[in-house]
Amino acid sequence: MRIIKLISVLCVITYGLTNVYAQVTELNFKSAVSNAVNTNINVIKAQNSIDAQTVTIKGKYGALLPTLSFQGSWQRSNQVITGNALNNIYGNYTGGIGNYGNQIPGSINQTGYNYTMGLRSDLTIFNGFNNYQDIELSKKTRDNDYILLEKAKQDIVLQILSDYITVLRNQQIVIIDSTTLDNSRQQLYMIKQFVEAGKKTIADIYNEDALVAQNELVLEQAKNGLDKSISDLIFDANLQQDKAYSVASSDFSSDLSLDYVNMYVQQNSNVDLLVNTALRNRYDYKSSQEIVKINESSLDMAQNSVLFPTLSGYSTYNWVGNSFQNITNTKTFALGLTLSFPIFEGFSIDNQRQLAEINVKISNEDVNQLKKNITNSIQKAVLDLKSLDKQIEITERTIKSAEQNKLLAEESYKVGLQTLLDVQTATINYDNALINKYNLIYNFQFEQKQLEYFQGLLKY
Repeated sequence: MRIIKLISVLCVITYGLTNVYAQVTELNFKSAVSNAVNTNINVIKAQNSIDAQTVTIKGKYGALLPTLSFQGSWQRSNQVITGNALNNIYGNYTGGIGNYGNQIPGSINQTGYNYTMGLRSDLTIFNGFNNYQDIELSKKTRDNDYILLEKAKQDIVLQILSDYITVLRNQQIVIIDSTTLDNSRQQLYMIKQFVEAGKKTIADIYNEDALVAQNELVLEQAKNGLDKSISDLIFDANLQQDKAYSVASSDFSSDLSLDYVNMYVQQNSNVDLLVNTALRNRYDYKSSQEIVKINESSLDMAQNSVLFPTLSGYSTYNWVGNSFQNITNTKTFALGLTLSFPIFEGFSIDNQRQLAEINVKISNEDVNQLKKNITNSIQKAVLDLKSLDKQIEITERTIKSAEQNKLLAEESYKVGLQTLLDVQTATINYDNALINKYNLIYNFQFEQKQLEYFQGLLKY
């Protein structure tokens, strides 16, 4: 019976552990970017703006067509005329009024009814071509919305890239700190054996045990940093936050050859060429140019409002009667034109023209300023890549030297030529060199993608 219970408990534990590990979802860079681009609120807003502008364009085309409206009305009127008013109206008329003969009554009370139905059509024939330019303005606005949509997607990709590389960097730090902790524990075990053999003092045990505790603390801090960076990645990728995720490290290399780094830096050192590529591909630069066109169209419309009159036409067809049964007895058809030209409206029209001119100037200045910002960003990115190239080369030499110093310190400590502090110092220097190397490698790959972003070439 006890054996059966024990087997049952083991089955439950195994099932629980299986579920825990089964719930861990591996996340790669492509899936993180895809989910972020498809669900990001800024992308959704940009798409909705495009849809709204499409509806607006449809309405602007509809404004070119004549309108048609129907209206109907019913009116009941009551008229009371007193004797004095009747005398003024009829005077000395003696021919008789209706059934009254020659006698004018003191007052008359009359009730009348009026039924009206009609159709009306209005059409703007000419307004300085503003109705057509208004359509083109809406189309340009929609084109700019498409550009801003692509810009939003690239911004998301860069953010996910930064988060993802941060996770990979922190993963390497955890690995290094974990290895360091294992080595310090092995070193502590070896020192205890030396103390038992009478070759080392117990003070070395205390010192090494303190180092083990320090390494445990560092590892715990590194794991916490890794968990928080994964949390940031999940948040920015808009993934479900109640799931556990592991991040694949195969999308970015943890080691780059010096030849590859040197070749990439040399191929991307021409700032003028990179800037020209950026001006052809950057979505924000395209958007700034579209804004100039939009403001120029607005200026043309404002000038047309000042220079040209507005000509509109209308037509009506009405039925009128004093009862609904005979409403079709009286029919009226009217056709007309209306010409209007604003002479003075409190400077409002001229103010619109002046504001449009100012907006054109501002948008042109924005284009020039953005071009300067693009050039500055690319120049700094090229300098960062060159610096990273040099730093990686220096770090490679530092690692080789630190590794040899660590091995020498460990062997010298065993034979009593160096102290435990020398071993600990050499180990810390070696670990720091490794961490610095991985930071530089991942920073270099991020700078590569950021340079693509600055050129408008970052894919998703």
